[in-house]
Amino acid sequence: MPSFIPLNALLQGLLGASSLLIGALLGICWQPGRVFSAAIMAFGSGTLLAAIAFDITQPVFEAAGFAPILLGFTLGGTLFTVIINYVDDRGGFIRHPSSSRRFLFHHRQEETSEILDRITHVEMLHTLSPAEVQAIIPLLKAITVEPDAVLCREGEPGDAMFMIVSGEAEIYKGQQLMALLGPGEMFGEMALLTGEERSASVVARSPMELYELDKADFDGMLSHAPHLASGLSRILARRLRETTQSKVQARDQSDEQWRQRVLDSVEVDFPLSEQQIQQLAKSSAPLAILVGTLIDNIPESLVIGFNAGGLGHLSGSFLMAVFISNIPEALSSSVGMKQAGTSAQRILTLWGGAVILSGLAAMVGSLLANYANVWVLGTAQSLAGGAILSMLSSTMMPEAYELGGSSVTFSTIAGFLVGFWVVTLSVG
Repeated sequence: MPSFIPLNALLQGLLGASSLLIGALLGICWQPGRVFSAAIMAFGSGTLLAAIAFDITQPVFEAAGFAPILLGFTLGGTLFTVIINYVDDRGGFIRHPSSSRRFLFHHRQEETSEILDRITHVEMLHTLSPAEVQAIIPLLKAITVEPDAVLCREGEPGDAMFMIVSGEAEIYKGQQLMALLGPGEMFGEMALLTGEERSASVVARSPMELYELDKADFDGMLSHAPHLASGLSRILARRLRETTQSKVQARDQSDEQWRQRVLDSVEVDFPLSEQQIQQLAKSSAPLAILVGTLIDNIPESLVIGFNAGGLGHLSGSFLMAVFISNIPEALSSSVGMKQAGTSAQRILTLWGGAVILSGLAAMVGSLLANYANVWVLGTAQSLAGGAILSMLSSTMMPEAYELGGSSVTFSTIAGFLVGFWVVTLSVG
């Protein structure tokens, strides 16, 4: 085995990954517009698609047939998805906006599910739409009180409503006991809408767990959610009256069906807010970010090494595709890490380590290529291709479309055609 082959693979791997540092520097020093970022991401996606088709799939098919392609792409996609989900769950999600949103979505679903488990039996909520319930849930504050605690005092201004999770409360008009409230019931609702004085006093009869919805928070939610502001107060008031008059309609749907409908309505707005970014930063882990980045880049580096060591000289199209696609990945990740408070030195160190490890992965690929037969090598190359295609479909292409909309169509086409053109030049 010629000694220059591993060294050649190392240099090509370093060259392909070196654009990670370029993207990181751009992310630290400059935050590009959404359309520009989308165009680069879409162009890189197009070139990678061309490289997968003409630099991976076609050579493997010609050398070993379709079987290693089917096996490799299936295994590559499965492994990539499983490993990335594992890494993201342990703090590596912040390296991509899409994985950050996915983490925030699951985190919000878990929080919502926990609250829903406690308030599913509040019948009034069943009369609200899932969007209305979802808008209210983040504003609920869990509180506990001891027996004889005064929750509402007659004649005082009303500034909140309460939902009873457990325990019992007594309603007094003056000194007269008017009613007894238990789990699943609520009180103080008119204060949420009008802020009028309390018409009665409410006193805890036993230890209680409740959720409080403050009027100021409720009004703030309306001001920040115009799509809910149009008549939500009127709808809530009408439905409260309907619930008081008849509870039959609320039982038309089971608790579990209602709970699932609310969970399905959980959404995360794009772009991420500063508060969401800070929330993500607290949950992220530098080691997991590095590992996730390597999982994104190692398949590309292995393909570089496989070609340098086993399937002939690598065409310039794949190297170009890897180089271009790494720029928006590092750029968007660096912007997110910078917003999360990560220092510039730490960001550059992270991406510098990724470049070096990508080069070493290319060297390992070239060494493996010299000891594997054509079928095994074709399967390994297809596995890497499946991982790259999974990365494109789960990260780069969705992010490009979210940033640039339909305009990314032409950038993707341009990237694919340029990649194909470079392949034809290398063949010729």
